Amino acid sequence: MTLDEARKEIDKIDSLLFELFLKRMRVSDDIARIKMREGIPILNTAREKEVLAKAEKTAPEEYAQYTVALTNFIMELSRSRQRDILSIESNKDNAFFNEIKSPRKPVESPRLAVQGVPGSFAGKAAATMYPDGKLQFVEKWDEVLCALQDGSADYGVLPVENSTAGSVIDVYDLLLKYKCYIAKGLQLPVTHCLVGVRGASISDIKNVYSHPHAFPQCRSFLEQHPRINKIPYINTALAAKMVAECGDKSKAAIASADCAHLYGLDIIAPSIQDSDLNCTRFIAVSKEFELPDNANKISLVFSLPHITGSLYRTLGRFALNGLNLTKIESRPDPKTPFEYYFYVDVIGNLKAQKTAKLLGAFSEELPFFSFLGNYCEE
Repeated sequence: MTLDEARKEIDKIDSLLFELFLKRMRVSDDIARIKMREGIPILNTAREKEVLAKAEKTAPEEYAQYTVALTNFIMELSRSRQRDILSIESNKDNAFFNEIKSPRKPVESPRLAVQGVPGSFAGKAAATMYPDGKLQFVEKWDEVLCALQDGSADYGVLPVENSTAGSVIDVYDLLLKYKCYIAKGLQLPVTHCLVGVRGASISDIKNVYSHPHAFPQCRSFLEQHPRINKIPYINTALAAKMVAECGDKSKAAIASADCAHLYGLDIIAPSIQDSDLNCTRFIAVSKEFELPDNANKISLVFSLPHITGSLYRTLGRFALNGLNLTKIESRPDPKTPFEYYFYVDVIGNLKAQKTAKLLGAFSEELPFFSFLGNYCEE
């Protein structure tokens, strides 16, 4: 058999497969309507395990794994189609749809909880996202979320990721600890400077203070000055404020130029970050869910069942619905050793029904599912 002859044979087989596939999908449609009428969930794990076991047993050994993969994918497509048949109204008892049905309008002239002191990057991000907002600074990130819980703030502003240093892990853990929603996102350009007291020079500096995430953003500069000790501090702006209050020429901070001007410090070395494109992603979080018309990003956290390929299949469902993942981050579940939560960012808007239906299905099918918000990120 030649290559062309083999390809023609494949084409004939594909035609038969397509015909049988469509026939199967139509029967699956009927099953969806029966399930909807009788209030039966779309996912029947026991039934799917039975079908997969039969597929593996039926196929020759050399094709067994491929047969199982094909069968599993066909069932994924069938479930996706069944969810399309069920309207959002039929999901009135779904916790996710109840959660998103009444979004709050954005708060005007909001009170903004921000970690740090004036001059911080978080403060700049907050003022950029809410120009009419009133900033109130707190010492720790969890205090930002506590301010939302006790009603003393309308929004809290937190860093979640830096383009050089990666994710701000502690903040991700807090998002799971406190139930809140992301209302806005902002990618803020970040320029770091080495700042010190008046008259200090680079040769005077023995210790440099800053937030732990600032050090890897300035790795090249710090490697050129190995004698300088790196000492972690709560916040870049607080580090600058502390250096100013100490008045010690041997101490410096990695902070913004705004901090230097605000606290009367000299800029000993400007723009010391490794990348001119360095930026930090900030989010504004709220106690209540908001859904702006221009929402373009969805954030979720979920866990997965102990089934081979569960992550692959779950992520594949985003692709099946035309949704682009921009981030996935795993974090250990502190309550269960070697169990993980997955934080996911997706480009999308819940006003697209297929997107809302997919998340509604996840909320029912996955062991743990938490919706973190649908918001506009600039």
